[in-house]
Amino acid sequence: DLRSADLRSADLSSADLRCADLRCANLSSADLRCANLHYANLRYANLLDTIFEGINWLAYLGIVPDSRGVARAYKVTTPQGEGVYKGGKNYVVHKGFSAKLDKDVLKDCASGINLATFRWCLNEKQKDRRLFLMSFKVSPENICVPIGSNGKFRVAKCIKIGECDWQGNLLNT
Repeated sequence: DLRSADLRSADLSSADLRCADLRCANLSSADLRCANLHYANLRYANLLDTIFEGINWLAYLGIVPDSRGVARAYKVTTPQGEGVYKGGKNYVVHKGFSAKLDKDVLKDCASGINLATFRWCLNEKQKDRRLFLMSFKVSPENICVPIGSNGKFRVAKCIKIGECDWQGNLLNT
């Protein structure tokens, strides 16, 4: 348990921090190059000037591309099929989507098509909300995973696979 630990300027490069509780820890200026942060809790951690080279934040969320470099994630929508936080795209009617992608990893919410892990979507579930499974190419120009993301990230382009029930199963539509 490293909760609230003072790790300022620590050399944690290549450290195995899997499942570590780093909530509220001071990691400012720490070297986390190639550190294993899979399932680590970084909520409210001070990450100012921290070095993150070599960390695959998408894998940190548990999303791994297939051999073609394509991965899948979910999109939560309103009952009408538009994005919950920003409307304008109808995920029921259309199949392919694109948006200008803000690649700033320090912003949790920014422009792009916001997708998420199934677990994140379950936390956002509300009556009448809909759930869609999307596929996207994993590449630096198409994806931005905010540092310490709790499951949400954004892409520039994606394709709808189909609508799902809230158990994650594709519906026959």
